[in-house]
Amino acid sequence: MTDRPAGVRVRGDKIPRTYTEGAWPHDAVPQADAPPPVHYSLTLARALDSLCARRGFSHRALSLSAGLAPNAVGRIVRGELYPDLATLARLEVIAQEPLYPQALYQTLRPPRPDAG
Repeated sequence: MTDRPAGVRVRGDKIPRTYTEGAWPHDAVPQADAPPPVHYSLTLARALDSLCARRGFSHRALSLSAGLAPNAVGRIVRGELYPDLATLARLEVIAQEPLYPQALYQTLRPPRPDAG
C-alpha cells in the first residue's frame, strides 16, 4: 500500500518524448496526462538547445566540457532521458547560468487521487 495518488509513477516512467506530440524540444507539447518530470525535462531540453545555439556549441561539445558522456546533452535535448541532479549541476556550472526550470511546479496541477 502506498500514499501515492493513482497515476503518479515514481520510477518506470517512459522516456520524456513518449508523453509529447511534436518535434523535441521546441515544438513538443506534453499530453494532458504527462507526468511532471516530462514538463521539467522539456523545459531543460529547450534551455540546453538554446544555450548551445546562442554560444555556438554543439551538444557534444557542451557534454564534454561539462565532463559528461559525449551524447548526454543530445539525449536530453531529444527527450530520450531524464537527467539526474549531478548532470544538471555540471551543466549549470559549465554554462554559468541557471538551466533548471524554476517554479515550474506552480504551472502544473497536482495529480488527483482515484475517486473509487
